[in-house]
Amino acid sequence: LRENGPIAYELDLFSGDARERADAMMSGEIFWIWKGADRDWTELTRVSLSAFLADLAAGDLLLVGNETDIPVHLSDRLIKDWIRAFGRLQPSPLAAVVSVARGRQLLFVQQHASEPIVRLLDAWGLDKGAAERKAYHHLGPVSLEATADRL
Repeated sequence: LRENGPIAYELDLFSGDARERADAMMSGEIFWIWKGADRDWTELTRVSLSAFLADLAAGDLLLVGNETDIPVHLSDRLIKDWIRAFGRLQPSPLAAVVSVARGRQLLFVQQHASEPIVRLLDAWGLDKGAAERKAYHHLGPVSLEATADRL
């Protein structure tokens, strides 16, 4: 729980119906890219879906959603800069960040999420009001800032 900036929801996003959730992501207005333990930044598309699901099953990936087209040249440095700006409420193309690591699945969105994110949460059947709220500083090594630092 924060006064300003992104908030984290700890949810079981992908354990039961990963393909259905990924399909909702690809059907929406957000462009998604992910990085797995053994895979560089890859756009989530129908063609890359099986690779995404395999990386997801491995249990350690970072997924970011942009409201603009994905640049051709991606790097850890670029994504780290985007995440840091997103966390500070500075201009950033990011609309959401999903971290799947250490047995936890965290969804980071702005407190006043954009309409495409609100529609995605609705498509997933997630009720932000029903989510368990924790003090943001208790996230520690899985906070948004710590996630960016690991890139």
